[in-house]
Amino acid sequence: MQEFKLIEKIKELSNNNNSNNLNIGDDCAVIKNMSNENDILVTTDILVENIHFSLKYYSFYDVGYKSAQANISDIICKGAKPKNAFISLSIPKKINDENILEWYRGFLDACRPYDIEISGGDTTSSNDYFFISVTLIGTIEKNKSILRSNAQIDDNVYVLGFVGESDLGLDKLLKDNYEHNDESVKTHLRPKLFFNKWQEIINIYKINSSIDISDGLLQDASHIAENSNKTIEIYESSNWYLVNRFFDDEDNTKVLKSILTGGEDYAVIFTSKDEIPEENNLIKIGKVKEYSNSYIQFIDSNGKEIHFNSLGFVHS
Repeated sequence: MQEFKLIEKIKELSNNNNSNNLNIGDDCAVIKNMSNENDILVTTDILVENIHFSLKYYSFYDVGYKSAQANISDIICKGAKPKNAFISLSIPKKINDENILEWYRGFLDACRPYDIEISGGDTTSSNDYFFISVTLIGTIEKNKSILRSNAQIDDNVYVLGFVGESDLGLDKLLKDNYEHNDESVKTHLRPKLFFNKWQEIINIYKINSSIDISDGLLQDASHIAENSNKTIEIYESSNWYLVNRFFDDEDNTKVLKSILTGGEDYAVIFTSKDEIPEENNLIKIGKVKEYSNSYIQFIDSNGKEIHFNSLGFVHS
């Protein structure tokens, strides 16, 4: 069963309809009944060697750094402040103590700008592969979380961050055809989050919905659309060169495919009625419409809808 179908089945079994909390199906669980002042956000992520990363080209520092960024991205895209991390590692005999300490150095360096505290976790052995589970807890003012389920008709759709570069970097790593100072390789190994700019945006403008890009821009935008029961149009004519440093320098067809379906960008897709000025790493990419036949539509420069065999990465 694919990941998203499995999640729907789990939601049915959990029968959370009577809960005031917002749990299964968003980037984070938003827990409302633990504090009178703040909501508590909880996200968790698993990374498995040779599925999510390869030690052939990832250093242990890189893996630790990316493990943190993937979880931090989930918390901050909701408008929340990350606070406490819980780490569980399953470690094979081929990995020594210094490897694990290097993993923690990378993890802590990613956490340092947010003053995130490691509050607990667990370690165990494994037979062959390195397994990583990170749970991150954050806080936000009561009822202020930006969800994926509140996109409004005629909202503009924006993206903040680097998009598609991670996929281009991964392609070079898999082909063993890269230099470590290549920007796309660095973006894949150590993704950058635009936290300060995002805080500026949410303090100035009314943001209705958001999601970070982990499985691909089209895939994750479709989650906003589906949870909001809307259609999102994404436009080929958008200024993609502002969010991808390789656009117009390489084969744009390949670069655009990476932008739309690549994933592991940890950029933020968000919707707002406001007109937000474009700049480097911030562009308007589409529009929210009344639901019509499909949740996501990609419109080319001639105004025609283009269909993709896959919207992005699907966990099976």
